[in-house]
Amino acid sequence: MRFWPACLAALLLAACAEAPELSDTGRSLGPPLPRFSAEGRISLRQGERRDHLRFRWEHTPASDVVLLMSPLGQGMAELTRDASGARLVQPNQPVIAAGTLPQLAERIFSTPLPLDAMADWLRGARPEMGGEVDGWRVAISETSPYRQRRLLRVMEARRGDVEFKLIVDDWDAPDE
Repeated sequence: MRFWPACLAALLLAACAEAPELSDTGRSLGPPLPRFSAEGRISLRQGERRDHLRFRWEHTPASDVVLLMSPLGQGMAELTRDASGARLVQPNQPVIAAGTLPQLAERIFSTPLPLDAMADWLRGARPEMGGEVDGWRVAISETSPYRQRRLLRVMEARRGDVEFKLIVDDWDAPDE
């Protein structure tokens, strides 16, 4: 289970993919939030393996902090990004650090992941309801109104036999 928190943290911040047909095709996301807190759930399936986690994501233009928790709320991993770089912290494990989130993902998985694009989708800076980046296919299948914005509620991503689903249960953003 130690590898999955790192995988989920990277996927959370990753960009993804070629969209399947959407029931919400006439809508778009945005305008973007400059800062936010989001809480929700993640499910990941690879082959027969299935994992479920909760997350809390704090985003500002200068930093990101993503806390991954068990379904019962126990902290499992923390991913941070700021001016000094990106770090993955897990209990009883050495810290993994890199200059950027994509470089961190490459250190963890030996392959680059498009981490910045998923962050943009989550905060509404990418208005399209899906796309493809580095072989990941992503679709925003459900959105939520938030003040004068439309933000994602459900994002699904696929690459090979890996399926990732992110559900945002709660948004909070300061008034600008």
